[in-house]
Amino acid sequence: MPEKRAATSKHNHTGDLFEMKVLSLLVACSVACPVVAEQKLPPFTEAVLPMGNYIYAVSIGPGGPDEEFGSNAANGGLYKLTPEGETEEIKLSDGQGLRNPTGMVRSGNQIVIVDGNEVISTAPDGTINWRQALDDDGVFLYDIEALDESTLLVSDFGRGVFFSVATQTGQIQPYNGDLHISGLARFAITETGIYAVSWSGDDAWDSALYWVPHSGNGDTATSLANGFGNLESVEIIDDTVVVGGYRGHEEHPTAKLLRVATDGAIHPLSAGSRSRGISDILFDGSSIWLTYFYNASYAELPSQAAQNLD
Repeated sequence: MPEKRAATSKHNHTGDLFEMKVLSLLVACSVACPVVAEQKLPPFTEAVLPMGNYIYAVSIGPGGPDEEFGSNAANGGLYKLTPEGETEEIKLSDGQGLRNPTGMVRSGNQIVIVDGNEVISTAPDGTINWRQALDDDGVFLYDIEALDESTLLVSDFGRGVFFSVATQTGQIQPYNGDLHISGLARFAITETGIYAVSWSGDDAWDSALYWVPHSGNGDTATSLANGFGNLESVEIIDDTVVVGGYRGHEEHPTAKLLRVATDGAIHPLSAGSRSRGISDILFDGSSIWLTYFYNASYAELPSQAAQNLD
């Protein structure tokens, strides 16, 4: 992702894992699926974030997964969608731009974005607060969530670990000891631990949902449910665990959004399951926001949608 850094490209630094992901996404893009008639987002948007009257979005760029995995150029962007349906690209004040951002979160009056091996804090108008990089080989930061007012957590897809980030300075530190989840993608935080999902092999049903305790005392991740294909997102909606991806589950291969019961049972949901795939799920306490990566669209749904079985 951003040039100049030691870990700027998934393709160059993490080998087969990233090649597997780009191939999976390109295959998914070619599958005959319903297409949203009106494009509401830039192509290949990874996540959306409602703030006030606007919807903010991060896109990995017009080249899609090909660019995400094979280029160090500033392909990505931060966008603002107005209530009138207009889309405005927000230029960052430091002039460095974004390579291929995949996640963002609100922190006070700032938007904090993960972009390859960088974490970037910006005002909604693009004024940079700080930009910090993690230069270790193989790093690819994928998702970001708020742990508390002073700390954010990020997932490192490249190495399968978590990091904490100080909201005021951007200082990056290891989180949760040596815990490792291969293909670690997005996650959701609770008071006692973290629900996290992993990306899978191109044709395999080996994505999984994990439980990760906050303690760093040598605890390991516990697999709660497996058999998913290319799982990418997870959210807790009114105490219900909901996951989203591109190839559903081996028992429900066409479903893109699924509910995971406390006993591990998988239930396909009607919302989102007819899309080409769901790259991100956000629950703001009243609405569910789904980002449809290949449909270049998003949906705002009531929380009850998490109970509506397909």
